[in-house]
Amino acid sequence: PHRVEPTEDGGAPVVSLADGTTLADPSAAELTRALGFPTELDRPRFVELFRDEAFMAFSGGPMAADRAQARFDRMLARCDELSFAKQAIVERCSGVVVGYTGVDWIEFDGRRWLEWGYRLVPAARGKGYATEASLALLEVARSDRAGEILGIVHPDNQASENVIRKLGFA
Repeated sequence: PHRVEPTEDGGAPVVSLADGTTLADPSAAELTRALGFPTELDRPRFVELFRDEAFMAFSGGPMAADRAQARFDRMLARCDELSFAKQAIVERCSGVVVGYTGVDWIEFDGRRWLEWGYRLVPAARGKGYATEASLALLEVARSDRAGEILGIVHPDNQASENVIRKLGFA
């Protein structure tokens, strides 16, 4: 994950990456990915992703257009409610949304829970994006809310099991 630290002189913050690299400008193109709340401008991309079979693997498959629109509406609503709701993962070098990470409410075992989730396009998988983006957003969750968050993984999705363990879910 990366850390953003203010400078003593009040200038632009410094970003420290997990590999020890330090960047003086966090908006620099050198950062591989960025997180951000989705906006209406992201709707076409997310609807496209929710309708894509490969993107929706291990999650019930691609959605019809109306369900994809409703899912994006739910993402927007959750972002109004929670600072660590599902946020877009944007590849900085291309500016393209490659996935998301964050929470949504689910009903499970007779209770309402926050569930952590992440999803990436196939080309962005295996690069540490889900882990890095999730760790950064989990820091926000820790500072803004107490309580449990579930991490539910499809039993056939070994890569996701590895990520959820790296995030500290038991």
